[in-house]
Amino acid sequence: MKRPLFLLILLLLTTSFFAACTSVKQPETTRNTPPTRDIDDDAGQGNEADEKMKEPVFDFESGTLTLNSGYSMPIIGLGTWTLDDNEAENSVYHALKCGMRLIDTARYYGNEVGVGRGLKKAIDEGIVKREDVFITSKIYGGNYERAGGIINDALKDLGVEYIDLLLIHQPGSDDEGVYKAMEDAVRDGRLRSIGISNYYTKEAVDEVLSFATITPAVIQNENHIFYQNNELKEYVKQYGIVLESWYPFGGRGHTGDHFGNEIITELAGKYGKTAAQIILRWHMQAGYVVIPGSSNPDHIAENYDVFDFELSAEDMARITALNRQERYENW
Repeated sequence: MKRPLFLLILLLLTTSFFAACTSVKQPETTRNTPPTRDIDDDAGQGNEADEKMKEPVFDFESGTLTLNSGYSMPIIGLGTWTLDDNEAENSVYHALKCGMRLIDTARYYGNEVGVGRGLKKAIDEGIVKREDVFITSKIYGGNYERAGGIINDALKDLGVEYIDLLLIHQPGSDDEGVYKAMEDAVRDGRLRSIGISNYYTKEAVDEVLSFATITPAVIQNENHIFYQNNELKEYVKQYGIVLESWYPFGGRGHTGDHFGNEIITELAGKYGKTAAQIILRWHMQAGYVVIPGSSNPDHIAENYDVFDFELSAEDMARITALNRQERYENW
């Protein structure tokens, strides 16, 4: 072979090799977004997709869990029931400043404007970004048409483009219509996750699952050391549904019974923590998201200071044994 011809062939082979290498598709950058779900394929109770849902796992390193919707939710936050707009603004601001990232409100509370102002103040000061904060609200819809407008009103009052979690506040006249309006809002991005509140029995949850095409992510109920509703908590695990506790201290008029309980005070001394911190830590280790309410900045910071200790299995069992299935409210 003559040398010029040999060099030509070698050049052609080398060019082809590099062209083939550069045509290989490089892996895309992984983004921290929830997995897409075909809600039509997930429709109905007890279907294969529901049965394969993972039980909620509480990550105490990050202070979060992953909902069945794919979004991350903090496992402790601030409840705002009974707070007016000014109190809510201050409480939300101080909660975010001390590290809390979950804020719970409702249309019925009448303080979404204040919650939005507290959030905006924290954002303006560079304490948080909107995507750092998990906002929960609740609605009484009445029917499909009304619920869609109420969702828009909540977004406006909160001053946000989306709500992280919206709940039906309690069973009503047209739960199916309200829930379907919430599902529509998930599809168009106004809501990220949805759920229910004050549904206490397997039968009540089954009714929602019978028409839901998006499985509820959260059930927010009255739960505390004297009312643990373990049967419901265990039942909904199969759907990846997590229980969230309002009134974790029993609510006004009952906190003394909780904080003064002999076992709680003994454990507070053992761990060098307050009674409130022992109770909140028990909630989270037992598998409840918890939202203690307060307008006192010191109490808010105290409530959040629960990640530097862990209750032993024996001490968890002692608190669990306090359960007497005694509710204080009848909502």
